[in-house]
Amino acid sequence: MKKLTIICDPLTSDLGPTRPPVLIAKELRKYDYEISLMTITINEKLQENLDSHKIKVFSAGSKTFFKSDSLTWFYFWTREGIFESISRKMRNLKPKHEGVVLNFSNMIVLPSHIWYAQGPPTVLIDNIKDYLTPHYKMFYALTSHFLRKIDHKTTQKFSEISEKVFTNSKYLAHLYKRWGVEVNTVIYPPLDCQKFKPTTASPSEEYVVTYFGKETDFRAIQKALNNGIKIKAFGGKIATAPKVMLKHPNLAFLGRISDSQLIDLYSNALFTFFPFIEEPFGYIPIESMACGTPVITFDKQGPRETVVNKVTGWLANNEHEMIDIALRIWNEGYPKKIRSNCRQKSLEFDVSLIVKRWLSEITNI
Repeated sequence: MKKLTIICDPLTSDLGPTRPPVLIAKELRKYDYEISLMTITINEKLQENLDSHKIKVFSAGSKTFFKSDSLTWFYFWTREGIFESISRKMRNLKPKHEGVVLNFSNMIVLPSHIWYAQGPPTVLIDNIKDYLTPHYKMFYALTSHFLRKIDHKTTQKFSEISEKVFTNSKYLAHLYKRWGVEVNTVIYPPLDCQKFKPTTASPSEEYVVTYFGKETDFRAIQKALNNGIKIKAFGGKIATAPKVMLKHPNLAFLGRISDSQLIDLYSNALFTFFPFIEEPFGYIPIESMACGTPVITFDKQGPRETVVNKVTGWLANNEHEMIDIALRIWNEGYPKKIRSNCRQKSLEFDVSLIVKRWLSEITNI
């Protein structure tokens, strides 16, 4: 049996940047790989899930008092950047026969054959800082110079101790090259398209779906609501949303929902409204397309690489154009062919296809 080690950030959930290593680990088990997964901490539900797939988990068992996934991540990242304490602790966990090593982490600086770089943290914070709550904004204003130095230093170390560097989008590849990192190739993050698929052949199309997160452009959502578009929003980041918006009569905020609820939410929406401030890749558009629902988003960064304008959605150059498009589609609808286009496009990101790209790279090591 072939051996492979995957390193990833804290597995407090399998969303965002921790989804690729988890999905890829599970899919590689089908190819007779013995998988060891190294992480700082893991929740009980994910531990049980990985155990059921016979994936060996090596966890440092580190804990924090933070309830927020983002703050947990930031805590460990700064500890590594300042003291290098995370990587030292993780070295003692390394499997004896580790085989090929894939590092999906932004904080565990260990030698690897491939480092999958998913975005410098301070680039995101720089772009969203004006939208932070006052105390976080003040904290970042005082520490931003120091944090950027940590980010550059850690990124350089990852690059130096990895044989190859991959990114999750062309946008990120260009960004890392500006930071002096040689990027070998781009492999998009995977999605389980057998799980994310339309739940109905006759969607209600009575609402629009959107996501509330730290990267969300809430100004565009507020304008859409004010123009009469009925929106159902999901996400666990309610603290980032303006309180006045949460009381808007055209908004139904659902909070954190299960995958089955989310898939049904996407499937019945007229379209997914995805205004963002910074998005290196963006799972929301491909999740939506996998459920047959087109996306309205900005013509930049990761989403411009996944949404095909006027085929699987609409790309806007600015906020004003985005609202104009959203109002037109809300009032006039679109050809039903677009729904089948969406499903077809999403299959390009299915984990069964993406893992073949990884297998090609792994077998050449």
